[in-house]
Amino acid sequence: MGIPSAFQGKRAVIYARVSLDATGEGRSVERQLEACRQLCELRGWTVVEERVDNSISASTGKVRPAWQSVLAMVGAREVDLIVAWHIDRMTRSMLDLEELILLAEDADIGIATASGDLDLTTDVGRMVARILAAVARAEVERKGARQKLANAARAAEGNVHSGGVRPFGYENDRITVVPEEAEAIRQAAVDVLAGKALAEVAREWAAAGLVSSRAEVGWEKGNRKPKAGWTPRGVKNVLVNPRYAGIRVYNGDEVGTGVWDKILGLETYLSLVQMLVDPNRKSGENAGRSGRKPQSLVTGIARCQTCRETVRAASSRGELTYSCPMSHVHTNREYVDTRIHGDMIDRLSRPDALALLTPSGDDKADEVKAEVERQQAKLDQLAKLLAADLMTVEQFTIATAAAREKLKRAEGALGQIGVRTLIVGLDLGTPKIKEQWMPLPLERQRKLVQALLEVTLVPRGRKRRHPMPLGDQVIIDDSQAEPRS
Repeated sequence: MGIPSAFQGKRAVIYARVSLDATGEGRSVERQLEACRQLCELRGWTVVEERVDNSISASTGKVRPAWQSVLAMVGAREVDLIVAWHIDRMTRSMLDLEELILLAEDADIGIATASGDLDLTTDVGRMVARILAAVARAEVERKGARQKLANAARAAEGNVHSGGVRPFGYENDRITVVPEEAEAIRQAAVDVLAGKALAEVAREWAAAGLVSSRAEVGWEKGNRKPKAGWTPRGVKNVLVNPRYAGIRVYNGDEVGTGVWDKILGLETYLSLVQMLVDPNRKSGENAGRSGRKPQSLVTGIARCQTCRETVRAASSRGELTYSCPMSHVHTNREYVDTRIHGDMIDRLSRPDALALLTPSGDDKADEVKAEVERQQAKLDQLAKLLAADLMTVEQFTIATAAAREKLKRAEGALGQIGVRTLIVGLDLGTPKIKEQWMPLPLERQRKLVQALLEVTLVPRGRKRRHPMPLGDQVIIDDSQAEPRS
């Protein structure tokens, strides 16, 4: 079907569009334009304008500036013809097509395509256009379905999601870890689990010159020096993002293990989610705490033996002390802290350290504790059998893998029952605790002291009411400490 002779020698506007120009070179658009130019030259039409929408789909509903300008030219009677590669370059929406048909009838214009002319001023031309548009729409839907299946398959295989901005902590390939950013994430996880405010982490990241991925994008577009762009919400979004634990998510569901190197351990990630996604958690800069931040180890924790009130950090005649409100005790602070550090290292190094940090008397807790002990004993037994040549290395590997898996599940359940957030990153029940305890943030040390010890301070010159120590009770009298200057 050809364009009526009335359109010969008339003015034409060429329109081209491509949904995705992956390389940015515009080669697909240029091929469309060249075909349309050849058609115009063959028919003797004068090309008055060429309009292009690059990397814009016709089916997403996004505004197409070039197409809008074409319609404006038609409405202003500046052209007699619209020339495109195919009708699906102009529209894949039946609603848009009907609007184009009405416009063509009102302005008496023709539609020409390099793949076959259309005359929207005739009933046959309109019928053909509607058929072609329906076919194009069906192809869009089929393509969308195929793409969804392909995306789901890629996700299940753990492949990276290539859309959006670069994840903080990773290079643009979404796989390679950025060491400085990864270390900041790990440290933030430890600090937040110990009680540090998200706002404080945001300030630390900004002070260290770490820039959020979204801020980077804004800087690249605006060609200005980037600001860090960190907020408490931004830090939280990083810490509770499953990608950092190596978990692949598709449409909000965990579908597999990612192919990239994870930054956070699974236990740490689960602890962060448990803490930060808690609906009862306070929001804002001071989330999770109120009042003045304690600056000493047992302020508000240790009690005076006489009045049973909690002590606070104070000073007496130039000596740093812990004192009760009634001034019964003025116990040397350094002496108390040294004693507490030693007792905590001793307790956390015990084989039963994990059980110490979980509630007793709870049937479920006791059951899980027993499972932990069974699997630990089994691992010890397997090691002895291997050492005595009573089993092969292959048998040992298989058996220990099964036992460790059961142990991991039991320890995870035990952590959920008890204080999971306090034990992340600590090698409980091992000598490593001696090196790990002192670097812990003060907030975390205080929480562990509260969980394990009952600290009582004895006024100077008074006899202790109980021997020391008694169970998890620590009674401290500094009268035997080194003389103070």
